[in-house]
Order: sequence, then C-alpha cells, then structure tokens
Amino acid sequence: MQSENAVSSAGNNMPQGRLASLDALRGADMFFLVAIVGIVRTLPKLSDHPTFQMLADQCAHPKWHGFTALDVIFPLFIFIMGVAMPFSFAKRLERDGRAKVFGHLFTRAVVLFLLGLVFWGTPPGSENHGWGFYSVLYRIGFSYLFAGLIVLNFKPRAQVFWAFGLVFGYWLAMRFIPVPGFGAGNFSEDGNLVAFVTGWLEGVIPPSTKHLLSPTLIPSVANALFGALAGQWLRSEKSPTQKTLGLLLVGGLFVALSFPIHQSFPLCKKLLSTSFTFLTCGLSMLLLGLFYWIIDVQGYRRWSFFFIVVGMNSITIYLGARYIDFSKLSGVFIGAFTPLLGPAQPLAMAITSATLMWLFLHFLYRHKVFLKV
Repeated sequence: MQSENAVSSAGNNMPQGRLASLDALRGADMFFLVAIVGIVRTLPKLSDHPTFQMLADQCAHPKWHGFTALDVIFPLFIFIMGVAMPFSFAKRLERDGRAKVFGHLFTRAVVLFLLGLVFWGTPPGSENHGWGFYSVLYRIGFSYLFAGLIVLNFKPRAQVFWAFGLVFGYWLAMRFIPVPGFGAGNFSEDGNLVAFVTGWLEGVIPPSTKHLLSPTLIPSVANALFGALAGQWLRSEKSPTQKTLGLLLVGGLFVALSFPIHQSFPLCKKLLSTSFTFLTCGLSMLLLGLFYWIIDVQGYRRWSFFFIVVGMNSITIYLGARYIDFSKLSGVFIGAFTPLLGPAQPLAMAITSATLMWLFLHFLYRHKVFLKV
C-alpha cells in the first residue's frame, strides 16, 4: 500500500503526485455521461419492464423540480475540479511562484470559455438557433476562476465562510427578493428571480450573452469551493482513516441538510437551488471518500484503471463525443449483425459506441496524449 500522496501505479503513465482516486472518480463521472447514459436509455426498447423504464428515467433531467442520477454529473465534475485545486496550486506555487499561478488561473478559465464556444455550436444567423455564449464549460471555467481566487487569497477558515455565504446568500436572494408580477419566493419556471434577471439582461445586453451573468453561477462557485476544502482536507496531516471518515461524515450531513432546505427552496437543477447544491456536494463527498478509501488507502487499484483512462482525458471525450460520430463507427463493426439482434439492436450499438470511446481514450493514454487545460 502506498501513502495518499504518492499515488501512481494505476498504470505506467500515471504521473507521480496525483490522487488516483480523483482521476478514477472524474473518469467514472464522465463515462457515465458520455456512455452509460446512452446504454441505459436503450433498455426500455429491449423490454417494457418497469425497472428498465425507471433506470432510463434516472438518465434524464427532470423538467423542473426533482432530482435524478443524471443531475449529479456536472456538479460532481465541478466538485472534483475544486478538490484538485490545492494539489495543483501547491505544486505550481512552489515551482513557478504566485504571479504565474494567477496567470494560469485566468488562462485556464479563458480556454474553458473558448472550448465552450466550440462545443456550443455555430454563430448567430446559422441554423442553430440555440447558439449563445454559454455552455457547461463556461460554468466550469467561471467556477474555477472565482473559487481559485478565493482559495489563493484566503485561508481555509475564510473559505468555509465564503462557500456557505455564497450558497445561503443565493438562497436568501431567491427566497426574499420579490419578482414583479409573482412576488418573493416563487420557484416556478417563469416566476423565479433567475428568470427575471436573465429576462432583464436580454434588454440591456445581447441575448446570446445573457447567461454569462446568470445568478446560478453563484452556487457553482460554492460547489467548487466545497471541493477545494475537501482537497485541503486530503492534503492535511490527518491519517487516511480520519480523512475518509471526515469526507463521509460531512457528505452525509450535507445530504441530510438538503432535505429540510428542500421544503423552502425545492430541488431544482436549472436553478441550482440551495437544496440541490447541498445534495450534490454531499453525494460528491461520499463518492470521493469511497473512492479514496478503496483506491488510495486500501490499494485496490486494478479495477480503477478503466476509469483513470477516462479521467485523465475527460475534456477530450466530452468534446470528442460531440464531434466524433461513435454511433456511425459502431455500425462499421456490428452493422452486419444488427438485423439479427431485434429489439437488442439499440443496446448493442450503444455498448459498441461506449467501447470505442474507451479504446480511443486508451490509445491516447498509452501514447501519453492528454488534453491539459
């Protein structure tokens, strides 16, 4: 068993000083999004069994209020990004100095924003009427930038106040600032404060940029900060067992806290409600604690290699799944057999697509090709 700070060995290409559990968790998160979701959504076509439909429903976002397994994907990704901050910042501060760390922080945020534009589509005037200057990658970059500034300028105790202040300040604003025509504390699609603010922004800035200033970015910064605090906990002098128990305890408390808050500010991904933030951050901490204990503490690593391959090129496959038609490639390999598969054809295609995605990432991994943002 190796110490928690020397975590190579999942493969020859695993850099020294990385938490293998963090790369594995990031990979599991991204693989669920780009591959597992597609597989599970085909199950109702295989059979009308209620379990298959229930699983498929968990791979779709609720229309408004509610929560499904798919809802945790990007909050978990932002949380993981936050966990990595203390590790990467400490290394860069020692090697490059404070000024260069700030430069890297801003550069990475800008690159993520530009990649988001690439991902989102084509410019206004084209057939893609949903185009705009917002994407999930922009949200990730925004969260990284402002959470990073807080981590670099404030001590952990102050970071705790920032994280809770942002998430509860957002709740107070959403709960008590009245919206014209709807009043205060309205969380419907049309009557909430976020809808009012973005609607007002359409009148003062180009509509394609309105989501760049969405109030929902505030809890995303808190999400990243909670991750950064978890990362600092993992870098502390506590024992591996204490670190694991701390993550599990706080994660459980966050999940429990989300239920009473839900009564005041219902679970809603599109609003990033306070209950949603605590639930997703709590689940993220529980998953991190589980992965950390199994992989880095107990040393059970062989199984994690599958996800580490994905985790070390997570942005690559997120973009690649949009621009590489893995479904069409699947037809090259199993197209001749699909007429024989009957209702299992969509499932077979989805599994083949997932396999090709992983083999593509494994090829990059073996040749040490990583998209570093």
